[in-house]
Amino acid sequence: MDGKHLYIDLGSGDPKDGEFQPEGYILQDIQPLPNVTLVCDIVDLDKHIQPEQCLKIRASHVLEHFPTRKIPELFTMIYRLLEKDGEFEIHVPNFRWHAQLLAEERDDEAVNYCFGGQKDEYDFHKTGFTPKILSRLLTEAGFRIEVLEEEHSLHVSAKK
Repeated sequence: MDGKHLYIDLGSGDPKDGEFQPEGYILQDIQPLPNVTLVCDIVDLDKHIQPEQCLKIRASHVLEHFPTRKIPELFTMIYRLLEKDGEFEIHVPNFRWHAQLLAEERDDEAVNYCFGGQKDEYDFHKTGFTPKILSRLLTEAGFRIEVLEEEHSLHVSAKK
């Protein structure tokens, strides 16, 4: 992709499934879905985007679909793709909330949220995040955390 100051939305999904596709972003997904212009696996993103080409990379409810051991590698790659002071915006399920559901004896809900919707081969959760885990992984990749909000999902804004 050409140019600087790119905004990329990772794992954009299908708006028919209720997925939000932000305006002004290059929409990426592993599947050729409506409005998606960058069809590739996120692990191959650096084959399509040059280092320091992105002003903002957004990952909303997509990182949990990768194996735990892959997350540090993904964060390091995303760090390289961002310009100086570029933003990495993350939304992921909060594993602490899953535990709270279990403590409230809402077992079926906890399991459903924990392991994904499972509507197709890509809709399985392979890892979990807590505020502590996500903060550590981002810091180890070189990010500085600007915002970390904790509810049923975690929302993080981290800067290069």
